[in-house]
Amino acid sequence: MPELVILIGLPGAGKTSFHRERFATTHVHVSKDLMRNRRDHQARQLALVDETLAACRSVVVDNVNATAADRRALVDVARARGATAVAYVLETPLAECLRRNRDRTGRERVPDVAIFAAAKRLREPTADEGFDRIHHVEADGGQFHVAPTYEHTVFLLSPASTSGERAAILLNERATFPLAVQIRSEPGAPLGEVFSFLSGLYFRGKLGYARAFGRPPAGLCGAFVVTPGEGLRDPAEPVTIGRLRAQAAVPVKPGERRYLAPLLRDANALAMLAGERCRIVLLGSIASARYVEPLLSVFGERLCFPPAFVGRGDMSRGGLLLRCVDEGRELDYAPLVGAVRHGPRPARLAPRVRRS
Repeated sequence: MPELVILIGLPGAGKTSFHRERFATTHVHVSKDLMRNRRDHQARQLALVDETLAACRSVVVDNVNATAADRRALVDVARARGATAVAYVLETPLAECLRRNRDRTGRERVPDVAIFAAAKRLREPTADEGFDRIHHVEADGGQFHVAPTYEHTVFLLSPASTSGERAAILLNERATFPLAVQIRSEPGAPLGEVFSFLSGLYFRGKLGYARAFGRPPAGLCGAFVVTPGEGLRDPAEPVTIGRLRAQAAVPVKPGERRYLAPLLRDANALAMLAGERCRIVLLGSIASARYVEPLLSVFGERLCFPPAFVGRGDMSRGGLLLRCVDEGRELDYAPLVGAVRHGPRPARLAPRVRRS
């Protein structure tokens, strides 16, 4: 399928350099700057884009493309030709654009007032404009760093231990506390409540945070639990004592097919159902290959994590997440691909202050 790429940014933001680095060998380059002697440059640009997509070739439109109105006709052409429409927003600061422009010579240099005027008109693209994907681009030391903009967020919660001391308490046939009685009943008990009992603060933090900040696509829940032997499950799904014992018999480790096969099956289904506009955020041990490697093989750059987890132990992560829920504050996320997963231990968390 051909692709229409629309570059968005001020004069001097680095759009043409970004095109040369990323698309020069794969996409036809179209720019009004190359049509200075034509009065019909808008119509000519649309015609070139249409002709290129009709030939099943991808194309880059390299202009300021400041507003939704500027971009609408281009996206309409992509839709008419069955092409993918992708936006790349170059976030170079205004001062840097002005500096770069002053270093230019000849027709490449524009009056400063043109850059100020473009900055006033510039509006962020949205999925409502018809884009399949929207990426933000930062330039640092001559290198371009691309980060997608996501419309949805689904969390993956690493499992609680089903073979520890608290599991033995819950699985004890003589236990009479409410959750133990409920899990031995035919309906069972919600998986999220069971794992919260098994793991305590850490899983309670993950579950509460995911419920507070999950933004799933229609038809999906905002969080899934990684389970031993059962793949990805809805935390509201009831489990019985028999299922919990079956999970306890499956080691969560690399190379364990009983764990990996269901996980990969469900991860691939989630990747398809969630779509490209949904990021997948792992709330779990980012230093552990048990979760990260199989999930990266499916989700790639869409698999993210909170960098605030780096260097923290399980209880510290749980406490951090519960404080975020109390404060209504969502953490920042970063792609796991190429991320630093180990680091020094951060300062201890301040005492938790619950809302009244």
